[in-house]
Amino acid sequence: MLWTRDVDRAAAFYEQLVGWTTQEVVGTPGHRLLQFGSKTVGNLQQIARGRDMWVPHVSVSSVERTTADALILGATLEDTVDVPGLARLATLRDREGAQFGLWEPAPHQGSPLTDEVGSLWWVEVLSNDVGGARDFYGRLFGWTSIETAFEPFAAYTVFKRGDVQEGGILPIGRDWGVSPRWNAIFAVSDCDVTIERATTLGGSTILVHTVPKHGRIGSFCDSGGATFAIRGPVT
Repeated sequence: MLWTRDVDRAAAFYEQLVGWTTQEVVGTPGHRLLQFGSKTVGNLQQIARGRDMWVPHVSVSSVERTTADALILGATLEDTVDVPGLARLATLRDREGAQFGLWEPAPHQGSPLTDEVGSLWWVEVLSNDVGGARDFYGRLFGWTSIETAFEPFAAYTVFKRGDVQEGGILPIGRDWGVSPRWNAIFAVSDCDVTIERATTLGGSTILVHTVPKHGRIGSFCDSGGATFAIRGPVT
């Protein structure tokens, strides 16, 4: 979900960038569904203050119970929002300050389209304390983890629920100059073309690199300052 100070600006940017359209939610003018074709791939939420930010949300059976568990584990609660006819949402920060969300369907289940061009491909938390992040999210969501590595990163943790991969932990490099945060990575047909288009639309490139077996991955700030990550091509 993109929390943004200007829903109209964000909608126009991503429509031109990746072809998303928006659908207003009846009774909640500050919230819109992001759609690719006829399927929902994300959400826009108006905020009154703060900075624009992409915040991945995890589906839970109860926002209240999961929030209570997160607070016991050392998280802090930022906000709780009801979107009538859609979901109950909560935004929290983990022990390092990385922002993440909870999504309780009411009755909307979230994004039915993933792993395809125009949709969410992966989520990962950038962390200075991999062991702490593994413990926090494992205890909160019941995720197990496995350790792996892929160029150019010497270490990477993959979260799993049963046999399903839920996301990962990327250790923050000493020279990166970034704070702990969650990345939402979306699939595109061509990473380099999309990065170039984002720049012409008012965004700014952060990085682009090749990951063996996973193609080109890049990130940039959109026209509102939110960090957006992409991968492409996808197979």
